[in-house]
Amino acid sequence: MVILNPKNAVAFFDKRNLWPNTASNLAVQILTYLKQYAPFCPSIFSLFLAQILRLPRKIKTKYIFRVNIVLILLLLVTPSLAATVTGRVEVTGEYGIKPGKKLHERVKAERALVVSRDGGLKNAVVSIEGVKGVFYPPKEQPVIVIGQKEKTFIPHVLPILVGTMVRFGNSDDFVHRIISDSEAKHLRLEFSYKGAAFDVTFDMQGVVRLWCDDHRMMEAWVLVKENPYFAVTDDNGNFTISNLPPGRYTIEVWHEVIGTQRQEVAVEERGNVKVDFKLQGKEF
Repeated sequence: MVILNPKNAVAFFDKRNLWPNTASNLAVQILTYLKQYAPFCPSIFSLFLAQILRLPRKIKTKYIFRVNIVLILLLLVTPSLAATVTGRVEVTGEYGIKPGKKLHERVKAERALVVSRDGGLKNAVVSIEGVKGVFYPPKEQPVIVIGQKEKTFIPHVLPILVGTMVRFGNSDDFVHRIISDSEAKHLRLEFSYKGAAFDVTFDMQGVVRLWCDDHRMMEAWVLVKENPYFAVTDDNGNFTISNLPPGRYTIEVWHEVIGTQRQEVAVEERGNVKVDFKLQGKEF
């Protein structure tokens, strides 16, 4: 059965500019939209949709007026079947920074590998792969910012959805020249004064490494994802990914130093799934 909740309904209407349409036209478009999912609907419902859409316009409009209220009520009252995935990313074994590094290399390494006393790994990105659908950034959302302050990128790691605009800003009294030669994004940004800012849209999936050409200890990462189901681990290595549709997925953890690891996970309707990762530490 097709499940639509209020959040999905609003996104559907807004994306297609349907709000000004008449109730009958709105219902026709809802039915047409639902028909795409006929293989997932009960056979009787599929036939019902097909027959209505084949009727002459006048008769179809008559039927539509009778069912549009029912359809809209279904959009509003059908409960969401979304699930939540929680877990922890932990470093095991020996890990640390090799001796003999230059100062800027050591500072960069200390910012990259942040581990709690009990092994929780901070700034690892956990993401879900294999979610069906095409996803777009919300039209109305707070501006996402990567700041530069005291020769540091804030945040150090940022996962975003493809198509997201990120604002780069300088809070220092000196120049920063930000560069990326990553396949997913090439950047050359010069911040010549405090308060300078640039808006950049990331329109290709992949991992983007950023650094400052003037201050070699400055490094940050942007992970551009195909869906919005991702999270960054906190100071203790914990993460939460909410509103995930039921299904079987691959869940991946990425860290700039430790590397990646994957697990298969089955998510049930309204379920809570716990997935933990143990990554082998290393000296770098």
